[in-house]
Amino acid sequence: MLRSLKFHLRYFFHKKLRQTHRISHKSLEFICLIIGATFVSLFSFGFAKLSDLGLELNAHWSSQYPIAVWFVLPLGMACLTWFTKKYTPYVGGSGIPQVIASINLPHSSYKTKLVEFSQTIWKIPLTFLAMLIGASVGREGPSVQVGAAVMLAWGNYCRKHNLAFRGLSTNELLATGAAGGLAAAFNAPLAGVIFAIEELGRGVMLRWERRVLMGVLAAGFILVAIQGNSPYFPSYQGATSVSYLYLWLAICGVVCGILGGIFGRLLAKGLAGLSPEKWRGWVRQHPIYIALLLGLVLAALGSYTHGQTYGTGYEVVARALEGQAIEPEIGILKLLATVTTYWNGIAGGIFTPSLTTGAGIGAMLWDISGGMVDQRFLVILCMAAFLAGGTQSPVTASVVVMEMTGAQPVLIWLLISSIIASIISRQFSPKPFYHFAAGRFRQQMQDRQAEELRSKTEQEK
Repeated sequence: MLRSLKFHLRYFFHKKLRQTHRISHKSLEFICLIIGATFVSLFSFGFAKLSDLGLELNAHWSSQYPIAVWFVLPLGMACLTWFTKKYTPYVGGSGIPQVIASINLPHSSYKTKLVEFSQTIWKIPLTFLAMLIGASVGREGPSVQVGAAVMLAWGNYCRKHNLAFRGLSTNELLATGAAGGLAAAFNAPLAGVIFAIEELGRGVMLRWERRVLMGVLAAGFILVAIQGNSPYFPSYQGATSVSYLYLWLAICGVVCGILGGIFGRLLAKGLAGLSPEKWRGWVRQHPIYIALLLGLVLAALGSYTHGQTYGTGYEVVARALEGQAIEPEIGILKLLATVTTYWNGIAGGIFTPSLTTGAGIGAMLWDISGGMVDQRFLVILCMAAFLAGGTQSPVTASVVVMEMTGAQPVLIWLLISSIIASIISRQFSPKPFYHFAAGRFRQQMQDRQAEELRSKTEQEK
């Protein structure tokens, strides 16, 4: 009897000890996940502060010395294009296509080349310099690539030292960091989760388990704790419903779908793809000369609009959301400035410039209507609809704009216009732009891997 009691007690304590070990391991993994999300938030926060400084400095020097714009922009674009192509070829453009390509690549030594921390970190100073000289770029797309690189580097460290993340794949670490970067960049935790599911998970198998979603939300909420729960743009104070509501939803969706589809097609084609066939070779072989010419175009657009096409266009959106009058043509000109900048291949995103373009389109429709409806209502509809048209991600676009402006009462109207815009956009650009660009990066990595394999085979012979 005593021996049986001892046996049961020993078994009980041994079982409890194993359960305690499991609980400790889960707690350690949770702590590591929060630390990783904190790193993503801190990098996004620092990136945001540096970007704000770049925009402030640009506004100062470009207004004080307007003639200098004609020299600084072309030379600056040429220098950034040269440096990016020579030293940091994987940080050009938005950064979101690089993350999508990495998630879609098969497991090999090249799977994470596009999001290596040592190269991706260049995205921050290069985007800052682009904003400083007056390029039409945002930091949200770059924050996605930086977030993915930070979380992957931290995850690899934890796995190397057997701390945590043995159960998380590389794809899940990338998705957690990328979506967390977006959530922190926009101060929009929910938008980060939606972005991860709708954009990053499109066409690929990802396990949306609790740890991934918790990491995304944690990155967003940590930034909220750092800088407060305030919308990125001024809070929406406009109408929540207007006369002939569904007609305006359709108009905004169709117009933004057409322009968003054209926008996505222009970005995907590039200058070489749109040039006459006999010029394409020269355009591809002389990127520095092209950067000088495109820099002059940006200088002309900036001078004409008194600097409103530079940087993110935050001030334009803020004024439009507050019901102040803005130039009706600013949306189209911002679209041209963003495309012109992107064609150079320098670091910089299109998310916020797209929202500025949408705000300008909304102001243009309000001007055409003769002020029949609240300008702010059309502005916020077109912000979401144009972003949806450009990315073909209507749910992400709607939730991003809702969280950035605190416009929960109009979320359903944002979603309807965004869905219409996304459908129309596909008629002009059948494949979503981010995934089209990701295909190029993926092919580039696969070609490099095949070339390396051929070299090894020849050496062995």
